[in-house]
Amino acid sequence: MAEQMVRSRGQAPQMSDSEVLTVALAAQWRVGVPWKSERGIVRYMQAHGRVWFPTMLQRSAFNERVRNLWTVFVRLQQELSAELRQSTEIYEVVDCVPLPACSIAQTHTHDGHWLWWSTKGYGGTHGGWYWGEQALVSVLPSGVVTGWILGSAHSDDRWFLQALISQRHGQLELIGPPSKQPNRPSTPPEHVGPYQATGKAITPYYLADQGFNGWRWNTFWQTHYASYVISAPATHERGAWSRVSRHWIKSHCQIVETAFSILTHVFDLQHLQAHSRWGQYTRVSIAMAAYNLGIYLNRLCSRPDLSHATLIC
Repeated sequence: MAEQMVRSRGQAPQMSDSEVLTVALAAQWRVGVPWKSERGIVRYMQAHGRVWFPTMLQRSAFNERVRNLWTVFVRLQQELSAELRQSTEIYEVVDCVPLPACSIAQTHTHDGHWLWWSTKGYGGTHGGWYWGEQALVSVLPSGVVTGWILGSAHSDDRWFLQALISQRHGQLELIGPPSKQPNRPSTPPEHVGPYQATGKAITPYYLADQGFNGWRWNTFWQTHYASYVISAPATHERGAWSRVSRHWIKSHCQIVETAFSILTHVFDLQHLQAHSRWGQYTRVSIAMAAYNLGIYLNRLCSRPDLSHATLIC
């Protein structure tokens, strides 16, 4: 991964890249640790961690080094997913999770930082309106994250899956099937990225909730990418599923909700506090890498895969 690292001219850095990566990954844990933010872990290491990191940087210098390594975190997450995948895992589960930038009330008084790209969206585990963006995440049945991508909060979930599938097949294409209502076409997100984070196509099968259904989209994905998105049709559409079938897919899609719960409560993914696109990509890429690393360490210690909350105590 050395070729992914951004270097600058001048004297050799005080901290090595591996030290920066280690501290940044540990900083993602927000339970069972004495810090509650990236700023907090820098203070903690300066006060108590000099035995491990004798040349611990100041916060601004440390943050710059971390941002320069964001693609390395993406690569680490992908390498871990390849290592952790089991031969019996023949499908992935996809869904979108909100990434709020601030509260709806703050949008009326706040006119700086990240708000220039945020939009108003609705959804998530608890529902409700929020201001920010959303991330589509793809996980294996074990919960391992294989890829992710970000975009506008107000956009249709299927555009994000289209971006992920098309990029995995060689080139990101924000094109879709003809709209059911030509006078009200579904428009793609104003921005979607980073394309490096989508990962590789490892299976043609994706399980998803009803936000990704529709025979037009399913036919489009099958025809153009030989990818099969399995999602329960709406009850009023042709080929509506039985109650047993809907329960089956809901139970198999639950793993992605579990992953979102860990990313939210253990890694605080929904409080990015990023003031730039670069910072946003960095924060999400570290969280995803730390999540997969947690599964890897849990397996090494013969612990349940998803017991991230008690891994560092």
